[in-house]
Amino acid sequence: DVAPEPDSSTGLVQVSLQGTPHQVTGTVQGSTPVLREINGATFKQPAPLCGPLLIYRAKASDGSALAMLTGLLSKAGAQLLSYHSSSTVAGEQWSVVGLSGPLANLGELKPRVTEVFQLHL
Repeated sequence: DVAPEPDSSTGLVQVSLQGTPHQVTGTVQGSTPVLREINGATFKQPAPLCGPLLIYRAKASDGSALAMLTGLLSKAGAQLLSYHSSSTVAGEQWSVVGLSGPLANLGELKPRVTEVFQLHL
């Protein structure tokens, strides 16, 4: 369901990914949908929602998830095309990573993050 915000240029959406509900706010820039906020964590630069995406939540003080992700991409022959991180909420932040192709296995990344999922939009 989409609930228009007061300025009517953004929409609020409640989605459930892997059985967990998330509240996201986004808009459209040109013809590209962008993510502005997820569960209260805002993106200073809105994250484009197109192509293969990896979205994860991790402790803001721990950069090992991004380091592990770049290693996984290298092994898979994929490239990191874009990276957007949110503000910190309760010591954690969300990251939205644009990929050249989806990753087949997230097993090595899962111990370093609170939550992770892939989308192809």
